[in-house]
Amino acid sequence: MFYGFSHTEIWLIGTLLFILRYVLVAGVFFYLFYVLKNSRFSKFKIQKHFPLKEQIKREVLYSLLTFLIYGSSLWLFVFWVENGYTKSYNNLHEYGLPYFFASILLMVFIHDTYFYWTHRLIHHSKFFKHIHKVHHSFTSPTPWAAFAFHPWEAIISLGFIPIILFVIPHHQWALVVFITFLTLYNVLIHLGFSIPKLKQFKLLNTPDAHDYHHLKSKKNYGLYFTFWDRLMGTYQAA
Repeated sequence: MFYGFSHTEIWLIGTLLFILRYVLVAGVFFYLFYVLKNSRFSKFKIQKHFPLKEQIKREVLYSLLTFLIYGSSLWLFVFWVENGYTKSYNNLHEYGLPYFFASILLMVFIHDTYFYWTHRLIHHSKFFKHIHKVHHSFTSPTPWAAFAFHPWEAIISLGFIPIILFVIPHHQWALVVFITFLTLYNVLIHLGFSIPKLKQFKLLNTPDAHDYHHLKSKKNYGLYFTFWDRLMGTYQAA
């Protein structure tokens, strides 16, 4: 995908793509729920007050810093792929279409596991005040808060990528689909509005559950699912 590009070009293009995807996804949700403030949605606001403009600015600025870090790391991932160190492949027929979709699901499960345990780690008192406190300063998050991390948390959040690259045979576009889904779901759970139909699926994480986490801190550590929280006794219905 980035064959033939210099490190600087990979960093620049990658960073711009991360930002563009973020602006498109978070921007649409923010416009619908926070700018239009449609009365049909207002009854689903989890915390009834709307955040101040200063909070939103901080969410955006920290997110942009995160994407600069993501873009900077991209050249290393491309180097691994270009030199054949990973299990990435280009020919869709090599593993078939069913595996293409199965590999995306596998990425989601691996990421959810990685996210849960690293999330709990940075909630430890030795790390929280230095790293994760930035993200938790947004006690009533908006879609822009999804990637509003301290730089060290941004780096930690990348740790699952080498696992996928080196362990799971994956088509490069499967990875693109997964990253897009990651962005969408991360923005969704930071929406700040309840989605009643989503709450019908007990093992799926929801904006309600994650909003509770931002407010109370010690429960609901998962990203996509609740099964790790349920298994480890850290789940709290919301």
